[in-house]
Amino acid sequence: MTSVNKILLEPAFVLHTRPYQETSLIVEFFTQSFGRINAVAKGAKRPKSPLRSILTPVSRLSVSLSGKSELKNLSSAEILDHYPLSDGASLNSIIYINELIAKATEKEDPHEIIFLKYQNFLENISKNNNLDNLELLLRDFEMTLLQEMGYGIDLTRDAETNNKLKEDTNYRFDPNIGFTFITAGNRPKISFLGKDIIDFSEGKFEKKSVRAASKIIMRTALDYHLGNKSLNIRKYLTKNN
Repeated sequence: MTSVNKILLEPAFVLHTRPYQETSLIVEFFTQSFGRINAVAKGAKRPKSPLRSILTPVSRLSVSLSGKSELKNLSSAEILDHYPLSDGASLNSIIYINELIAKATEKEDPHEIIFLKYQNFLENISKNNNLDNLELLLRDFEMTLLQEMGYGIDLTRDAETNNKLKEDTNYRFDPNIGFTFITAGNRPKISFLGKDIIDFSEGKFEKKSVRAASKIIMRTALDYHLGNKSLNIRKYLTKNN
């Protein structure tokens, strides 16, 4: 893939930063038109640096970058929008989404739909961070990410018969094909009630069973398609809960 040499005033989110030398940072951006891009932000840790806006968490930025290699130089960064988050669950969800994007997409591979869905996620949780809404938005983002990876899930039909799912029937889930009817004597360890799957597809997250089922379904699908790229945020949350 040929690397883009110059990018001007591009909307972007910061996925991750790490120290570089004494006062600089290496920043992983998720840009609207160019996907994931790494850049050196020289002197960004200095108090009066014009690049310090990259340190403002949960913000949509306008960035300009240049360079022939995959590691660009950041020449400007300004905040376009800031999304204030006040609770730990919302902040952890952002860390989770950032890691998902970093591990599910390739560098300099544009995913504008994912970018806009991420922006919509931030706009929504900054206004309404109750549990039902957060769970709905997370599952919606995960579904969009899987679709963009080419692994969309049909939440409405049996994968083998193409019949609509029945509310009072239990189904197994295979990330390769989707949901299938459970035959007698062949019950899996984990199954899902048709009603919960249908409610998930319609965005009805009021019931605890729907939230639990949707979370297991999406985790199963993401773990399968990400392969050996395990998510560090899960280990952190498990350790601290």
